Amino acid sequence: MTGSGNARNMAPLVAAWKQAFHLATGGSGSYGKGLNLSRNGAVAQIHAQPGRLAAAVAVKRATHHAILFVPELAATQWDALAGRLAGSPQAVADLLANRVPAAIADPGHAGGITIVPGAEEITFSCSCPTGHAGRLCDHSAALGHAVTERLATAASVLLGARGMTARTLASLVRDLVADTDPGALPADTDGTVRADQLYSLSAHRSPPPAPRFRLDTVTPITATLDDPPIPGPRAQDLTWMVEDAADRARALLSGGPGHPHDDLADTVRILASPDGVDRLPAAAHATGHTQSALRAMMIGYRHDGPAGAHATLAAAPALPGTLEQAREAIRSSRAATLGIFEIDGDALTDATAGIQIRLGPDGRWFPFTLYQGDWRTGEWRPAPGASDDPAQAYRAARRARAARPARR
Repeated sequence: MTGSGNARNMAPLVAAWKQAFHLATGGSGSYGKGLNLSRNGAVAQIHAQPGRLAAAVAVKRATHHAILFVPELAATQWDALAGRLAGSPQAVADLLANRVPAAIADPGHAGGITIVPGAEEITFSCSCPTGHAGRLCDHSAALGHAVTERLATAASVLLGARGMTARTLASLVRDLVADTDPGALPADTDGTVRADQLYSLSAHRSPPPAPRFRLDTVTPITATLDDPPIPGPRAQDLTWMVEDAADRARALLSGGPGHPHDDLADTVRILASPDGVDRLPAAAHATGHTQSALRAMMIGYRHDGPAGAHATLAAAPALPGTLEQAREAIRSSRAATLGIFEIDGDALTDATAGIQIRLGPDGRWFPFTLYQGDWRTGEWRPAPGASDDPAQAYRAARRARAARPARR
């Protein structure tokens, strides 16, 4: 959902979250400090999962992992919300066009369902000492402010934390209006209606079965092209763009998960190209990350694409017990011998061997080796060999460590 009109539509939702979050902080000084961190770009990509909103927060030379916990809505509440939205042609048109309807911002138009949790329902956690105790810290406060900003253009982040995606909500509404006339679409103040909303209403019936496509890997025709005249992109750049588009299309057609592409991952993709390093100073200025961090992310991207780049920046938030299960899986596989495993934030570290595995945004485990310094404060470099199996990722890290001794 983009555009200033949609931002205005979501203004009640943004205001409601801002008020609830402010009350939840209880007047703590971290509220103002977190606002400054958020404005300075310290909060990385926000991950919404049922019951939680999480993000990495970079402060000076440390990266902390902040989490806001919110209760999920019950299935009966989602059914009530879908039933109310199905009676609004405007909401139906928005949902079928893959937009979050403005109606969810107002409990009076959302079947009495409050999408924004109450102040008493928002709790905090962080990898820093204060956050470990379940108290509000500067990092979780920064995350709350970043959510406020995100809601203005992507209200679906709050839906995800409350246990529902916009796509699933649209599916519930589509089932309720199947083979019916949702009614006339109300006009805007200037007497017009949106063409895409009209199209969504007319095409709301279930689509026919998708055709079967051959998803075999093919060689792009750009591989045989000469470079176009300057300032056009090189043939190699065109090849990368075609491959990227093909990867995304393949994920959509096969129903598999897509790559976690976003502005930062796309920036690293450009930097990882043969001539991309020349853009490193400008990229550091634009993203707020150091050149050293971007160089490490470039290595991660070359190994495992966007997911490797994000895992290099910070491990994805792990569900309770995930790291402990991974540690036991490594031990039971005899991949480790005398290593002492430390659960450090959302990473699993063998301080004796100088290796680490992190959970990536795609659910795989990514291997890292200690490049230089102490394992808690030193620099970690990504290694090839990401795997769904933490033991396999651990073995890959050991192989990389043997090939690249640590610097002192």
